Amino acid sequence: MMNPVLRREAITSLRGWKNYAVLTFYLLMMTLGAGIFFYTSVFQSYRFGFDPQSVVYLYVVLAAIQMALVVLSVPALTAGSISGERERQTLDLLLVTKLSPFSIVIGKLLSSMAFVLLLIISTLPVFSIVFYFGSVGIGNLLTMICFTLTTAFMLGGISIFFSCIYKRTVVSIMLVYIITGVLCFGTLLLVLLPMMVRGFYEPSDGATLIKLIPNPGVGFFSLIDNQIGTNILQSAFFNYTQGTKSSFILWASGNLWILHMTFQVVVGCVFVVLAASLINPVREHKQKYKTNVTRKAKKEKKNKKSEE
Repeated sequence: MMNPVLRREAITSLRGWKNYAVLTFYLLMMTLGAGIFFYTSVFQSYRFGFDPQSVVYLYVVLAAIQMALVVLSVPALTAGSISGERERQTLDLLLVTKLSPFSIVIGKLLSSMAFVLLLIISTLPVFSIVFYFGSVGIGNLLTMICFTLTTAFMLGGISIFFSCIYKRTVVSIMLVYIITGVLCFGTLLLVLLPMMVRGFYEPSDGATLIKLIPNPGVGFFSLIDNQIGTNILQSAFFNYTQGTKSSFILWASGNLWILHMTFQVVVGCVFVVLAASLINPVREHKQKYKTNVTRKAKKEKKNKKSEE
């Protein structure tokens, strides 16, 4: 049976013009990226020729644009899911229904994930250019879609969590973008600054691996290295030898995207559970009861002091 919140969101969201505007902008950016690639590959070459093997870099460009657009769009789509209900004064109506808080949160998250999936499916005609030249297989594209969806799941879980805490949608969106910036750039600074101090040619250790696992950009390029057969990420961060590094670090440095996807799923699930606990009316009733008890106890103490 379909989640009632997901069914309602799917019906109401398709009636507005904002989602169609986002979809149109998304497709325009993907098409523009493909057009710029072909222009620079053909018309900027010496003999106006085209190498079909270079289409693999078109796949990298399209996947990077898609990843960036998903990271930017998911907080804006999800951060107002619960706070928007508060602003419309409809959250209490949802809470008095038979739906559990977990079902409400899951329905809101799945509605955002469904729209992200719609964005990804709509770009398949653009990715079909890569299949025409046979540079990348369908399995690589499906793996990239799964990686993008797990990224959207993590960001969506964080967005719903902050949407449950703050009443204003703008505050939730800004906090999610700040956390995304910390994950993308803050973790890189934690790795690059010590490397610049001690030298780039010293062997990396497990601490570098732990710092890079939460980074979506590093996970994305690790997957790209695995799919097109390059070694950019390992040469940049993992200067290892067989005698100094453990077998796990050797494997993890080449398959960092698997660890990052696991991290995304775990973090997304944790924040979804926390968001469901925040909007639980039973929890709010207990908190109000505790605050009332503490207030009564303080008043009694004040009365006793005044009588003395």
